[in-house]
Amino acid sequence: MLRTVLTAAALAGVGWIAYRMERLMATQNEQLTALKDDLDAFFADVDAKLDQLNAQTEDFSPEAQSTFDSIKSLVAAKHAEIGDADGSDTPAEPEQPAV
Repeated sequence: MLRTVLTAAALAGVGWIAYRMERLMATQNEQLTALKDDLDAFFADVDAKLDQLNAQTEDFSPEAQSTFDSIKSLVAAKHAEIGDADGSDTPAEPEQPAV
């Protein structure tokens, strides 16, 4: 009887630990997803501001055009690099049935 009570208590303790770990991991994922969303928004804002600047300026000097193109390339590259870092934008491959 005592062994059964201790086993039930141990299982309850393990269940609580598993619940806390799951909750902690979910919270971490929520925080990381929010950070990713903020970075996506940041890159979109920078890109929009560059487009606005380009539209307001009729002609850049060759040096300014080179700098502008470099910034646009950097923003696009960084956005592509981290845009789907967690794989959430890429659909999962369908599982193949076991043969």
